[in-house]
Amino acid sequence: MSLDVPLGSIRAAFQGVIPSPVATVSADGHPHSTYLSVVWYVDEERIALSNQFMVTTARNLRENHHVVIRVVDPDGMREYEITAEHLHSETSGPTFEAMRTQLEAIAAQTGMDGVFRLRAAEILRVTECRATRPETSRATSNASPIELLSGLQAFGSRLARAGDLDDVTRVGLESLDDLFGFRHSMLLLADAHDETLFVVASNGYRPAGIGAEVATTVGMLGVTASRRRQVRIANVERSRILARAASAHTDDIALPGLPDAQSVLSTPLLVGEQLIGVLYLDSAHPGRFRPADARLIDVVANTLALAIALHSETGDDEPDPHRARQLTRPRNAELAVDVYERDGSVFFDGDYVIKGVAGRALAAMLEQFVRSGRNSFSNRELRLNPALELSPGKDNLEARLLTLRRRLDLRDDPVRLHKAGRGRLRLENGADLVITRHPA
Repeated sequence: MSLDVPLGSIRAAFQGVIPSPVATVSADGHPHSTYLSVVWYVDEERIALSNQFMVTTARNLRENHHVVIRVVDPDGMREYEITAEHLHSETSGPTFEAMRTQLEAIAAQTGMDGVFRLRAAEILRVTECRATRPETSRATSNASPIELLSGLQAFGSRLARAGDLDDVTRVGLESLDDLFGFRHSMLLLADAHDETLFVVASNGYRPAGIGAEVATTVGMLGVTASRRRQVRIANVERSRILARAASAHTDDIALPGLPDAQSVLSTPLLVGEQLIGVLYLDSAHPGRFRPADARLIDVVANTLALAIALHSETGDDEPDPHRARQLTRPRNAELAVDVYERDGSVFFDGDYVIKGVAGRALAAMLEQFVRSGRNSFSNRELRLNPALELSPGKDNLEARLLTLRRRLDLRDDPVRLHKAGRGRLRLENGADLVITRHPA
């Protein structure tokens, strides 16, 4: 069937920036209308409605089958009227799972976890789709297909030239900004058990939030990680969820993000079935991330995931170019270092620095430095140190050490870590360290 307006040409109207009115009629002729936040594009002939609370609408669809829906493209506020007929209900399958992921993410973003439960996806065949006013004002895409392909080519080339994990994570987010105009983004990597995501890089946020953590059971980021699905929300105000997604502990680092975000796009980084992490973008403009943007970021995320996996597995066998030596620079005032064995938290003069594997690694290096003056360390020796409590196999040590280095660089402390060759770190310290361990 040929439609006046092909469904694929108005996919931006299905983002839900503006709720869609849905009109049905019962078997005995009683009209009913309601508003839905999710009208889902399935293919060029079908759409789906999310059945959460729509008892009357669902009953009418089964009795009468006919429905009229109005959707709005946020660019220019163009309206389209869709006439369709109900085919069937789905409670499983790709469409149902994609819609359920989207609703779970919206619920997490608005603090309504457990309320927005998808009962069914109502599948409709579209019989007519027409613009309710002329389409002469239709906006064109910001970038042509050739421009997007050129951007992807440049993105891939930049990552291919990256020498290590540090370069990959930094160049990846910077390239999203200058190649595609996505100014605000953060990259979170998964821990060894896929239970926690931690921020290893961010772009455009102040503060940068390096080292912030969020459980994979919490919020939109958790939905993306646990479902292994991309989530795009076009009309939800930045809510409380990211600010509180990290643990309620007052010493935790706050996740970065725009306080007035209206659009968010969260994409899993996967290599096969392995979760590498999550790429998160947001914008203060409703509907900023269109379907074409979502597909573009999918490709970017796949490329990033492969690059991160490659550089996370590179060897740490390079000989140490620096002999272990006592630093000769003059020391500053005393620096109190508190290490809490319960979670590996490290505090400098009572101020939280970092925790977990990164915190335990920092504590181990600082203690060795105090004992012997040694300032050169290898990933290999840290990996073999039982105090770090690393998991066998996927331990993400390189990513944790990169996060630690960046976290220290952001702070005004006398302690720094620098690369000293592949798989090696050099500690720089300008204070008299007084280390206190606190048993669990």
